[in-house]
Amino acid sequence: MSVAMFRRRSSDHVDAGQLSAYRKAMGSHIERIEVLCDTASEIADDLRRRSREPDEIAERLAKAESELDDIALSIAEQLAPEPLRALHAEFDANLERALRGVVTIERGCGLTRMPHASIYDEGPQAYWKRGYLNIIHAQMRMREIAEVLYAWKVGAPAEASVAGRVHQIGA
Repeated sequence: MSVAMFRRRSSDHVDAGQLSAYRKAMGSHIERIEVLCDTASEIADDLRRRSREPDEIAERLAKAESELDDIALSIAEQLAPEPLRALHAEFDANLERALRGVVTIERGCGLTRMPHASIYDEGPQAYWKRGYLNIIHAQMRMREIAEVLYAWKVGAPAEASVAGRVHQIGA
């Protein structure tokens, strides 16, 4: 006699309490990430426009890096519900990209401290521009992912792509 056993996929069931706790924990992180990314991109923009000196902003930039690093560690340790794990990993990767952008800006500031260096040199300007763009692009992608994480419903695809958004709209 043969018996067929059907197992329910673990990704089909998500505990509402677990999902709520996950969203609540991510919400506080996302708000703080927004503020820190805005601060770092504003600093980079000021440096690029030469409206601030690198020594003026060193402390604010170091503080932003430290806080982003702490948040990145916290998010990396956080366990997302099974269907959202890929999005969570992508969010974490983009947070790391924003953090690399901050470090890149700091490297540009470090170049200005070298003997005979100036904020008008091309080297620091290139680092500030690259760091600024990394932060802005990572921040934009994290917003898209966060929107999907908050709007996701059980059974729906957990996708933060254009195709996923079109599917959600039903177009």
